[in-house]
Amino acid sequence: MIELILVSHGSFAAGLREAAEMILGEQEQVYVLGLYQGDSPDSFSQKLEELIGEAQDCKNVLVLSDLQSGTPYNAGMVMAMKRGSACIAGTNLPMLLEILSLRDEMEMEELLQVACSTGRSGIVNSTDLLANYKRKEESK
Repeated sequence: MIELILVSHGSFAAGLREAAEMILGEQEQVYVLGLYQGDSPDSFSQKLEELIGEAQDCKNVLVLSDLQSGTPYNAGMVMAMKRGSACIAGTNLPMLLEILSLRDEMEMEELLQVACSTGRSGIVNSTDLLANYKRKEESK
């Protein structure tokens, strides 16, 4: 099973896990780490390294970050390079739900591709959807 570590600024990671568990039920091997006001990048990196170090197989750890180039992501990327784990930035709930549903069935590389695709398709401009709906209704 691919282990997940959700990292973020503030409590975003904890909120994502809570929302996912509300939908899918309790999940094993999903850890969260938030960066809070006053935390240093070094202390955050150390906490992340400890979490990854507890994993059964570092190559089966996926770090999911809220924002590319932020401290949580940068720490995840350093760990990915040092430990052979993987890291994705821009995590959203559709992506996390897909990962949780497929992490027992797919190898890491395939899961990364599916996760990024699902994350992108989970972003929808509702104004466009409503405009299309109105056009369809008007053409009836």
